[in-house]
Amino acid sequence: MASVQNTSHEKPLLEISGLKTVFPTDDGIVNAVNDVSFKIDRGQTVGVVGESGCGKSITGLSLLQLVPSPGRIEGGEIQFYRNGEEAPLDIAQVSPRSELMREIRGNEIAIIFQEPMTSLNPVYTIGNQIAEAIVLHEQVDKKTARERAIEMIARVGIPAPTQRVDEYPHQLSGGMRQRVMIAMALCCSPTLLIADEPTTALDVTIQAQVLGLMQELQAEMGMAIMLITHDLGVIADLADEVVVMYAGRVVEKGTVDDIFYNPLHPYTQGLLKSIPVLGRTPQKTLPSIPGTVPHPLTLPVGCSFQARCSERMPELEEVNGETENGGHAVRCWLHTF
Repeated sequence: MASVQNTSHEKPLLEISGLKTVFPTDDGIVNAVNDVSFKIDRGQTVGVVGESGCGKSITGLSLLQLVPSPGRIEGGEIQFYRNGEEAPLDIAQVSPRSELMREIRGNEIAIIFQEPMTSLNPVYTIGNQIAEAIVLHEQVDKKTARERAIEMIARVGIPAPTQRVDEYPHQLSGGMRQRVMIAMALCCSPTLLIADEPTTALDVTIQAQVLGLMQELQAEMGMAIMLITHDLGVIADLADEVVVMYAGRVVEKGTVDDIFYNPLHPYTQGLLKSIPVLGRTPQKTLPSIPGTVPHPLTLPVGCSFQARCSERMPELEEVNGETENGGHAVRCWLHTF
């Protein structure tokens, strides 16, 4: 897929080029992320969408060298422009266990995982868990770190922060635990936040509060967000750019308006058609994409979506296609000519 060109003279915060992350198995090599390329500008929100298993979360974990063993980054570049440095750092070449990578994690690039109850340690108070990151990266004493933790708990909208700081995860509601995860991620003022399904299992009211909080903190801190989600409504509300993934690859990328008002790839069109629309005449069932995602070890030659595509041309191998608008790119034969 042809890469989107940065039309501005300002360097992006992070630029991924040809990223390939694999998992060796007894049956063969699984290409969980295969030739993925996109960029994130400073202060920008980039939404990454697609069905379960398409490679969204592994892409996010690759940016922090947190790919679970025996997975590994096998190719490509992750160019990260750190504050105060002219030349980018290629994270793909940094050892996952190195001091440099530990310095970047949480301090410059932070992540909110899908399920806070499994991400928070049940035997430590939330104050201790937030303060730990502050002590590690800010080199302050425990008293100062505790005060900063209380400030962050208040900042994310948790009431009675001086009381909550000494409570354990099981004493908090789901919405509060998610706010704690946000506080932990932002306590060191990172330049990039990776939010992996940040509103999973929350009701719509709490979801709206959490998303509103993320927007407020982004505006206040000037950070960029990589938002990984299944919820296209969240993408429409928060994202500036959208990356659509399928079977480990980017099949379309563009602005929110490009994706929602002029979707080009049949997969993107299928995702949008499956969204219920308020006021639309009810049908027996919502439209859905037929079939299932192919097994990563038995991907078809050419386009991975061909077996589910109403416009498929299976005799043709995949080629790279890009629309006339250089910022809107699609991996599909229909838009090559």
